[in-house]
Amino acid sequence: MTILEGVLTDATDHRIWFDGEEPRDENGGPLATLDPHDFGVGERAEFMMSFKPPSGAYAGLHDKIRQYAHILRNPAWQIDPTVADITDGSYQVVPDDLPLVYPDTNTTRAGLITLNNLFRGHTIAIVGVGGTGSYILDQAAKTWVDRIILIDGDRLETHNAYRAPGAVAIEVLAAQPNKAEYFAAEYGRMHTGITAHPVALAEGNLHLLEGATFVFLAAADAEARPAIMRWLRDRGVPFIDVGMSFREGEHGLTGIAKVSAYLPGEDSPLPTAPAIPPGEDDYSSNIQLAELNALNAILAVIRWKRYLGFHATHAASNLTIYKLFSNEIRNGDLE
Repeated sequence: MTILEGVLTDATDHRIWFDGEEPRDENGGPLATLDPHDFGVGERAEFMMSFKPPSGAYAGLHDKIRQYAHILRNPAWQIDPTVADITDGSYQVVPDDLPLVYPDTNTTRAGLITLNNLFRGHTIAIVGVGGTGSYILDQAAKTWVDRIILIDGDRLETHNAYRAPGAVAIEVLAAQPNKAEYFAAEYGRMHTGITAHPVALAEGNLHLLEGATFVFLAAADAEARPAIMRWLRDRGVPFIDVGMSFREGEHGLTGIAKVSAYLPGEDSPLPTAPAIPPGEDDYSSNIQLAELNALNAILAVIRWKRYLGFHATHAASNLTIYKLFSNEIRNGDLE
C-alpha cells in the first residue's frame, strides 16, 4: 500500500495477504499459498494471494481490492448466492502524528511498525555534521525519532560537499551557510523537529545537549571532546564517538574507521585528549573519502539501533573497527 499526500495508491505490487481460514474455490482448490507475514502491532496474516492482471499491475488500490474481492466472492456465490463482498473494514496505516513531513508508507508494507515505535519519544543529537555526521543525519532523518539536534559552528564549504550525502548547489556553496543550519533545512523537508545550533560545542554550552537521549560525537577535532564525554556519562546519556584516520601509502590510502559506544552502566575508560587534530593525518587533505564517511556513519547507526533493540545482537561489543587495507570489520571492547 502506498499513501501519497493523503491519497491511497498501489500500482506496483499485485499480491495481497489474507487473514482467516485458507481461501478456496468452489471445488475446494486453494486460492492462496501459506506465506505468513507480520505487519506489526500484533497483526499477522497467514496466506498470500497472487493474481496479476493482464497489464502486469493494477491501476490503483481500489481496482486491486475490488478484483480480489471478486476472486473470493465468485466461488462463494456458487455455494451461497446470498453472500456479499462489501462490508465494513479497515486497514492498518502508520500513526498520523509522526515527526515526518510526508507519510512513511513502507513501514506498513514491511511490517515494521512495532520496531519503528522504538524510536518514538527519543531525541538524538549529532555533534558535527561534516563528513560522517551528515551521513548519520541522513539515516536518522528516516526514523521516527521525535527530535534531532544538530551542533556545528563551521560553514559549509566545497570540501564538505564532497564528503556529504546529496549534491550541494554551487549557489549555496558560494553563500557558505552554517553547516548545522544548512542540513537542518535540507532534512527538514523530510523530518520535522530538527533544531540547528550554529556553534561549536564547548564546555560553556553543553546545555545544548539537554534533553538528548542519545548523542553522536562526529567532531573529531573538538578540543572539548573529553569534557563532552564526561558530561554525558555523568548524566547517564548514551553516546557514540566516531572517527577515522587514513594515510597515503605506497599502494594507496590505508587506515581505519572506528565506532566507540559508551553506554549507561558501563565503566569503559573515557579519552583524556581530543582525537587526532586536523593536519596530522591524510584524512584532512583527502576529500574524496565519502564512501568511508558513509561506512563510518552506517556502522554507528547500526550500533545505535542495536542499542534500542531494533537490530538483533549476537554478542555485545562496544568497539567496531573497519580496517581499509585488509577490508575487515572487527568488534571488541573499549579499553
